[in-house]
Amino acid sequence: MTASIVAATFIASEGEYLEAIIEVDGQRLHVMDEFGGGKMPAGAQVQLQLWPMPSAMNDWDAIFRANPGQEQGLRPLDGWRYLALGVVTQVDPVICDCGLVQLENPFTTHDARCVGAYVGVILARLDACLA
Repeated sequence: MTASIVAATFIASEGEYLEAIIEVDGQRLHVMDEFGGGKMPAGAQVQLQLWPMPSAMNDWDAIFRANPGQEQGLRPLDGWRYLALGVVTQVDPVICDCGLVQLENPFTTHDARCVGAYVGVILARLDACLA
């Protein structure tokens, strides 16, 4: 996976390697705190790297049916789990542009016909560390 660097507002943290809440571009995100949020005051501005961790449970058919609205972004599921909606921009390796994050190899294909397809990939969690 590749990290996306974002400017975020720190909201709260349950502690290191536990759930933290940040805000990026007006969207509240629940992430794994790998940035020392427990030592930050609420409202602190911070540059973070977001590391999306796709679930191993993603099913090929479900991935290609999950985004009929052709959206790009993160839809919260529960906790730090998300449905990442995006478009396949390349294969070998597969890259999906989900707006806020880029997914690298969330599934494997060599079929160039997948480029331009809108997909939805379940993220097991979204990690955040200092940029």
